[in-house]
Amino acid sequence: MRADTALVNACLLPAYAGRSPAGWILRAADEGLAGVGLFGTNFPPGAGSLREEITAPLRAARPDLLIALDEEGGDVTRLDYRRGSVHPGNHALGAVDDVALTRQVGAAIARDLRAEGVNLCLAPCADVNSRPDNPIIGVRSFGDRPDLVARHTAACVQGIQELGVAATVKHFPGHGDTRTDSHSELPDIDRDAASLEAVDLPPFRAGIAAGAKAVMTGHIRLSHLDGLPATLSRRIVTGLLRERLGYRGVVLTDALEMAPIVRRWGYGGAAVAALAAGADLVVLGATDGEKLLPEVHDAVQEALDRGTLTLERVAEAACRVASLRAWADPARRAGAPTGPPLSGGEPVGLVAARRALLVHGVPRAADGRRLHTVRLATVANMAVGEAPWGLDAPLRGLGALASATDVAPGTEPSAIGLPPDDGGGALAVVVRDAERDPWQRAVLRALRSRRPDLITVDMGLAPARPLPDDAPATLFTRGAGLANATAAAEYLSGRAWRGPLRT
Repeated sequence: MRADTALVNACLLPAYAGRSPAGWILRAADEGLAGVGLFGTNFPPGAGSLREEITAPLRAARPDLLIALDEEGGDVTRLDYRRGSVHPGNHALGAVDDVALTRQVGAAIARDLRAEGVNLCLAPCADVNSRPDNPIIGVRSFGDRPDLVARHTAACVQGIQELGVAATVKHFPGHGDTRTDSHSELPDIDRDAASLEAVDLPPFRAGIAAGAKAVMTGHIRLSHLDGLPATLSRRIVTGLLRERLGYRGVVLTDALEMAPIVRRWGYGGAAVAALAAGADLVVLGATDGEKLLPEVHDAVQEALDRGTLTLERVAEAACRVASLRAWADPARRAGAPTGPPLSGGEPVGLVAARRALLVHGVPRAADGRRLHTVRLATVANMAVGEAPWGLDAPLRGLGALASATDVAPGTEPSAIGLPPDDGGGALAVVVRDAERDPWQRAVLRALRSRRPDLITVDMGLAPARPLPDDAPATLFTRGAGLANATAAAEYLSGRAWRGPLRT
């Protein structure tokens, strides 16, 4: 049996390097390609309009193409990769616990995506952050309680999809209890069936019940279920997701380029295994796919010849993806609603970020003060990438930045200069998940001994329990997006942001 080019292409979501679509991907789109994934590499500094430079040329090649990107809000953004997200992420929304607000933020994200010609949002994360030291989920989760995560997953799916953008619930069957980052190593999760049902599956059930058009698998191994990663496991994709949860929509893989998958199976082998397991749409990752597509096509044909993959399975996958393309076709969605109104005329992301602030021992500024900032730079995981974070940009926009210092990871505390305590401005030391990072903790202790009046602004996970009264003055933003930072800058400076966050 031969699989023609269009049939295999209909199950693939590759990427390309640079800004403007490469000629090879335009040709592949004309030959039935399911879609294109956009990553940080497609958003260089100073880039122009996404619609004009990327999505319009792609849609000229194929109008119903799926154009996908990770737009979770907060720390993980692609639309705002060079300035920070104007929407808070899941940790902030879960802390506020207002499902109407979560739905409104989801709709605002979808409105931004539609305006740029994007029709597949690789969000929301439905992972329950049951392990606080998890190195990959953290603020990307709505929280550590299955019921909380479930109701906000459903609300976010509804908000995104009511504007005609397909939502993706990820990372099935739940990435929240991992000790390692699946971008570099294959995590093992010690979950039996009962624990999985009680903790990890409720948000996915809720997302499915809300009508999620796509579910993304995680590169995680649940040894009680299978020795293979979930992405490549028929027991998990077909048995658990399809048969037990009753899901009938598109199953797409996490990026195959992630080390634990590509090192062992290669792109072609992993694509074949994922399709055989029951996945429909294979995400290759940010690697330029010009050389990867032939490798995948050859691997699929070899598997068909050997009988390890059937033509019926590939056709079934292509059919599901075609249905998703039809649902998300921008031409058919031209009359879709514009979404709920903004809160009081202000950006809904900023409204949500303000509500998410957790303040301990930091009085709200009422004098329009200026601030000196010292940011302890951290190395972000691959999901976050190099998106900017910190308080400098919003403080500058508010006219409240006195000075800004960035400190490289590993710097000795004695080498860090501090502004004089002469009444020329308050000092804010900006960190991210400081309690999980020995270097940040050590630097904070040293700086507090020199400047007991400093304010800590932590842009990572907020504590689950109230801090003791004698804990240092800290403002938790519950995320490092631009909206989170702007809400903190307002609070610390006593100045209100006016107008849109994007300029």
